[in-house]
Amino acid sequence: MKTAEPVPFQEEENAMSSNAIKVIRKADGDWLDLTGKVPGAEGVSIRMHDVDQDTGRVVMSVRFEPDAKMPRHSHHCTALAYTLSGRWAYDDGSYSEGDLVLESVGNNHLPWSDIGTEMLLVFESPNGQYLDNQLEDGTCFHLGMPFFSAVAEMSASEWETAEVLGLVEMIPEMRAA
Repeated sequence: MKTAEPVPFQEEENAMSSNAIKVIRKADGDWLDLTGKVPGAEGVSIRMHDVDQDTGRVVMSVRFEPDAKMPRHSHHCTALAYTLSGRWAYDDGSYSEGDLVLESVGNNHLPWSDIGTEMLLVFESPNGQYLDNQLEDGTCFHLGMPFFSAVAEMSASEWETAEVLGLVEMIPEMRAA
């Protein structure tokens, strides 16, 4: 039996794409602090890696500072959260470095971190619907494809002046997934 020859190692700085594979090298997007921009987010920053409107996949890094939290939210998508460092938790348990959490549509929780964490997060949604976030007064805002598509194109300086509430859908209450 003949084996295939290995492909020579190539160091590339830029993303490479084909129909079958997409590689994002050395993801170097800016960290965008959600505090004061996304209601209910405290001490949480994101770095967007990829937003694919055709597949409905959103890939980002998420960083929680110590004592950070996001608002309670309900998933209208599946999510994969891989913990790179630190520790975080929500209603269903606590997760540490190396833990992989797979979340189904309908999962409802309040994520937070006591010591801080960094994770890789992948959302997949066939219809561009992702998270309904509940505020303390019971109203909600939905983070959908328009939010993630716009944010993926922003630098940190653009994020500072962005009108984020114009990118979300305000709704009277959480919807059933």
